[in-house]
Amino acid sequence: MHSHIIRNGLHRLRSWTTCLLVILWFYRPGCKQAYTPPVLQTNPNLLVIEGVINGGAGTTTTFTLSRTQKIGDSLGAYTPEPQAQVSISGSAGETYPLKEQGKGSYISAPLSLNHGEKYQVKITTRNGSKYQSDAVPVTTAPPIDSLSFKQDDSSGRVTVSINTHDPAGASHYYRWYFSETWEYHTALTSELALDSTGHIFYAIDSISQVFLVYYCWRGDNSSDILLGNSTALGQDRISQAPIATIPRASQKIQMRYSMLASQYVLTQAAYDYWLILQKNTQNLGSLFDPQPSQLKGNYQCLTNPNEPVIGYLSVGTIQQKRFFISNSQVSNWDPGLSDCPTKVTDQGPTYDIYTYSDTAWGPYYFAGTTLILSRRVCLDCRVQGGTTTKPSFW
Repeated sequence: MHSHIIRNGLHRLRSWTTCLLVILWFYRPGCKQAYTPPVLQTNPNLLVIEGVINGGAGTTTTFTLSRTQKIGDSLGAYTPEPQAQVSISGSAGETYPLKEQGKGSYISAPLSLNHGEKYQVKITTRNGSKYQSDAVPVTTAPPIDSLSFKQDDSSGRVTVSINTHDPAGASHYYRWYFSETWEYHTALTSELALDSTGHIFYAIDSISQVFLVYYCWRGDNSSDILLGNSTALGQDRISQAPIATIPRASQKIQMRYSMLASQYVLTQAAYDYWLILQKNTQNLGSLFDPQPSQLKGNYQCLTNPNEPVIGYLSVGTIQQKRFFISNSQVSNWDPGLSDCPTKVTDQGPTYDIYTYSDTAWGPYYFAGTTLILSRRVCLDCRVQGGTTTKPSFW
């Protein structure tokens, strides 16, 4: 779970890394005019290394390798780097190889690292290029004290905040990820369901409705870079740091919402790296926003020292905390679908074969021998991307 959250939290690197490089290489202060540099027409094909070495006892670590994409490629396009050799090395000389899982993903066996050592990642790609990170110390994250939420009186949106502190005063620089899960249901209660072929329907009772088409769960992972530091305070404490905002009437709190927040501690150098990346990607947009800054991670290409490498290695324990928000805890929250029309079809004498050609519509109920349809998104919760399998923590 730890590695999964981190890997998804970093997925944004895949989409805008090339754009960021163009900004950094071609930005000039002063007068601005339209200019299309030659690099826009090429693919730098730079290696992107995503992952954090999990310092928890008996935990696995996952790294994902990919390549930067061309400007103009569809957002979210992903070019994995397969067939690489990836390993973690300790300063005492031990080596832990990672096993390829497909789609550029590499995972370790369960590790129990020595917190007195430093660790680095070594990579050899299939074309023989060698990459290596700096040796990084293991940080220890303090527990998350609490997660809380507040609903804004005017906008109605909900803001989720995190609280933590380090009694030893040794942390100071924090980064967070989260995964979220929510329960929702359909706008209409269908009396009919389609089989897996989509051509045969059958009647369902009220109990079956709940398990087949009515209640679903969906999930997502954070993508923004979430940082906090306590260096300007008299104690090592983070209080009410906002990490997520849920718009009013979002489906996420239609019934019940859960967040699993993950926290780890950064070195100052790592914090500075992610802060620059945060400013250069999340805050750009006007003349008054922070302007692009030089970005340099702690990975190097050994076979070609002039080749930039995208990524920053951190090593540390990860603390997690889960909390829930129920619909009864918020006000004026109505995320139900409002556009759920019905239509009548002439189904004919065969009452189990569904023949309506428009797949956006589905069988709702029979009125005598007449089949009534409605939009499938109103009848089957799975159409909205969810699953009827209840999470184990629910």
